[in-house]
Amino acid sequence: MPFLSVVIPTYNRKESLLRTLNALAKQTYPPDAFEVIVISDGATDGTAEAVKALKMPYCLRFVEQPNSGPSVARNHGAKLASGSVVVYVDDDIEPMPEFLAEHAAAQQRDDRLVLIGPQTGPEGEPMPHWIAWEHRMLQKQYENFVSGVWETGPNNLYSGNFSVRREHLLAVGGFDARFTRQEDVELGFRLAQRGLHFRFEPKANGLHRPTRTFASWYRTPYEYGRRDVQMARDIGEAQALALARKHFGERNRATQILARLCIGIPPLESAVLGLGRLAVKIGGRRIALVACSLLFNLRYLQGMCRELGGRRQLWQAIEG
Repeated sequence: MPFLSVVIPTYNRKESLLRTLNALAKQTYPPDAFEVIVISDGATDGTAEAVKALKMPYCLRFVEQPNSGPSVARNHGAKLASGSVVVYVDDDIEPMPEFLAEHAAAQQRDDRLVLIGPQTGPEGEPMPHWIAWEHRMLQKQYENFVSGVWETGPNNLYSGNFSVRREHLLAVGGFDARFTRQEDVELGFRLAQRGLHFRFEPKANGLHRPTRTFASWYRTPYEYGRRDVQMARDIGEAQALALARKHFGERNRATQILARLCIGIPPLESAVLGLGRLAVKIGGRRIALVACSLLFNLRYLQGMCRELGGRRQLWQAIEG
């Protein structure tokens, strides 16, 4: 029986998935100690044929399901897993050679651990401004985890690179398929309620090559804001809004002022966000990165505002 079951949900990313699977063939961890379960979420780009043609040193299982979203695919993979530990890897992650060895060693030492690994940007490869911004923000988080400035917690759970004992995952019901964003954080809160703790391990590294468009990136923080409100309101996870208040207090003064001026007032929102989008489109890297930070924070608050029902409710929530 393998100790690790690597679960990879995928949808129409054949070439990226093949890179992930080939990287798993180059692990320092013994190939007979892990299995890889690929859940194709209704892929139509030839993924099935490409994966079935592979000959790998590890046990590779390919399963197809109707298009139902990544949460359903991840839960499907966990139910099929035969290993004691589930390692989740996204199909745009290239695991480094020590990736599985680090996850395995940590899980062998502590069976109540959720281990989170980094998703780092490949150096020297060209990428859009918004992806570069995302990598920079993640790198700052990783540095704060390592230095001890931040404590790793359930709100830091990244579905693209983490491991947990299968028994705990099944006991809490896996991912909540109702959440299309923040589903990993929501799962993290439930794992924490079960008494699990979280640790960041920089050596469990995977190179991350996201392909999302600007439109997709722009929607993301808005959905994060909505989902955090839903977690607090609908399932009683008060920590979601407590963290929103904390993070707003940590934003720079200019962002705080702009947010208070425009969020909840549609004409002002449109004007400020429109200028930010223009800066990303026509500005150089430095200007675009500043604009991305502003847009991400304002869009998050905009999502909270819409879900809470208005400007007054938003600032009541933020001010506690």
